[in-house]
Amino acid sequence: MKGRFLFFLLIFLFIFSFSFPESEMEVLVRILMKKKILTEKEAKEVLGEVRKEIKKSKVAEKDRTKNKKVSLNNAERSPYWFEKIKISGDLRLRNQWQETESNRRNRVRIRYRLNGILNAGNSFKIGFGFASGSGDPRSTNVTLDNTFDTKDIRLDHAYVEYSPINYMSFWAGKYKGIYSSLWEVSDLIWDDDLRPEGGGGKISFSNERFSLNLNTGFFILKERKSESDSSMIYFQPHIKIKFPHNLVISGAISYYNSLGVRGHLLKYSSETNTIDNGVLKYDYDVLSPEISVEFLKVSDPIPYFSFFGEYVYNTSPESDNEGYLGGIKFGDRKVNKYGKWQFKYMYRRLERDAWLDTFPDSDSYGGRTGIKGHEVVFKFGITKNLIFGIDFYRMKKIKLLKDVENLLQTDFVWKF
Repeated sequence: MKGRFLFFLLIFLFIFSFSFPESEMEVLVRILMKKKILTEKEAKEVLGEVRKEIKKSKVAEKDRTKNKKVSLNNAERSPYWFEKIKISGDLRLRNQWQETESNRRNRVRIRYRLNGILNAGNSFKIGFGFASGSGDPRSTNVTLDNTFDTKDIRLDHAYVEYSPINYMSFWAGKYKGIYSSLWEVSDLIWDDDLRPEGGGGKISFSNERFSLNLNTGFFILKERKSESDSSMIYFQPHIKIKFPHNLVISGAISYYNSLGVRGHLLKYSSETNTIDNGVLKYDYDVLSPEISVEFLKVSDPIPYFSFFGEYVYNTSPESDNEGYLGGIKFGDRKVNKYGKWQFKYMYRRLERDAWLDTFPDSDSYGGRTGIKGHEVVFKFGITKNLIFGIDFYRMKKIKLLKDVENLLQTDFVWKF
């Protein structure tokens, strides 16, 4: 009976040894000795066993703490995959007023974009993004209407990019933007919402005063089951020279060779190219030189000033095959915080068959060719991440000068 009591007493003291100091346990054992529940020999044995167990427990706790620190350090060195993703995006609220000879319309529109870049290691990056909108490649706007119906979110881009060395990179998939694959001074022939599909690459050479970029690749336009596919090959050398007194001159010459376009139709056409027997009459093998002249530090009221231009020429048709855009820009070079501002003016003329009518700026008379007119843009930084903007177009059809369209867009853009 006494042996069983000593057994349970030992367990009791071991359990509560973590709550009471060792001196208090000794007092408890002395009381048991005084009450003649324990002999002096038994008391020493009990205290010896408890001290052994406490020592073992402290060693085990020390090991657990050490292993926990090692695990935390390993976690910092090898984060989870989602901790390697860089997230960015923007939300735009827009009021769009539009007027033609026969119609007047006002719409409230939103645009939401969410982008991610994953550093996949070994010089690979994977990019992806989602955006509001429909299947139209030139617009991610959604009009607020239809009694609160839900709006679409689609895959905006998904690509892999490989940079084996600092001055060389390659991409494949649906790329993050047309202006990432090409250097452009305007949206005369490429709408800035376009996400090209195919593959390409860039080779860059640069020093403090001079840089040369060679952009090349192919765009997939249309895959067909039983007929030839439609595609486009592009090549663009681009140079940038920094002169004394904060003068920068940049220029490029782009060549686009369309394959399998003539004799077919492309989706999302504005239906302004020349059609023969229900299909495109011409090829679109196009040359497009462009230039930008920048003055980086002009004065305190106007810290930046530039003028720029672009020309486009289609070698296939004999007429209605040219286009051009000229413009000026001044204020701040970038509007990215409170108080910064920028003003831009452009005049464009794009003849009927100068370029494929699936790609020009969709806000310029609905993205048509065979148009000319003016555009004025103003931006102001309300905060670091909030930009206010006004964009006004006054466009005409080249051969129907009375058919005028006025378009006014007022924007608030939050970036994150």
